[in-house]
Amino acid sequence: MSFSLESRRLIIRPFIAADEAPYVNIHMDPLVNVYLPVRTAEQYSELLQQSMAQPHAALNRWAIVERETGNFMGSCLLREFNAGDDAVIELGYSLAAPYWGKGYATEMAKLVVDYAFTIPQTQKVVAVTDQENKGSQMVLLKSGFIDQGLVDRYEGLILSYFEYPRR
Repeated sequence: MSFSLESRRLIIRPFIAADEAPYVNIHMDPLVNVYLPVRTAEQYSELLQQSMAQPHAALNRWAIVERETGNFMGSCLLREFNAGDDAVIELGYSLAAPYWGKGYATEMAKLVVDYAFTIPQTQKVVAVTDQENKGSQMVLLKSGFIDQGLVDRYEGLILSYFEYPRR
């Protein structure tokens, strides 16, 4: 397992088989998935398996682990914002509810954005949230993203749109 991002409190690493149950359970929690696309447990398992099949991909889904305890906290991802355009990269994440409000998401976002800009083709890092997801919007703002208004995604789904300023 060569990919790893680390901060004072977090480790972001490729998924391992032992992550499947906590990953699926987090996404089945109604508190966590209120603003996420509706998926089944099987679909979440499939996403994890796809990520595990390409552990060295520059754009992927990864586990977020608490450094001190080794506990699985959630997941994050970098992906093309528009398929086929690898210059604009989207940050996404989800954390288990017990980790909310403690600065973990902001810490993760800064770490992953820094990594995104080491990928040579990255010109811009963006993120979207449900318009009602004020918690994630605050995380993005604290992480250095700038609110750019609304964007139409996924055939009529209007989301809040954030961009991270290029350094």
